[in-house]
Amino acid sequence: MKIVILADGDTVNCFKLAGLEHAYAVKNTEEAEEHIRELLEKPDFAVIITTDHIANRIRAIINEVTEEHEFPLIIAIPSVSGPSPLAVDAINELIKRKTGIELKL
Repeated sequence: MKIVILADGDTVNCFKLAGLEHAYAVKNTEEAEEHIRELLEKPDFAVIITTDHIANRIRAIINEVTEEHEFPLIIAIPSVSGPSPLAVDAINELIKRKTGIELKL
């Protein structure tokens, strides 16, 4: 199973330096959505990482993918420039949607 990141150029470069082979810089929501749809056709990708800035703008496709497909998991992380002020705890949200259990920390 493979991991891919779709993010801004700086964040992608950090992941490439860390050795992640599949890292794609996206400039807008259309590019991000297009990459996600292409990755759905490739069953060997288990995790898609994106930044919370991008995730907040493509929430509809993220919800569609997580509701209709077991894989890939889509995880939002803060970008190199810092977290989005609109960021939600995407991992807790994903767990709640998939299992019906809400985690309180």
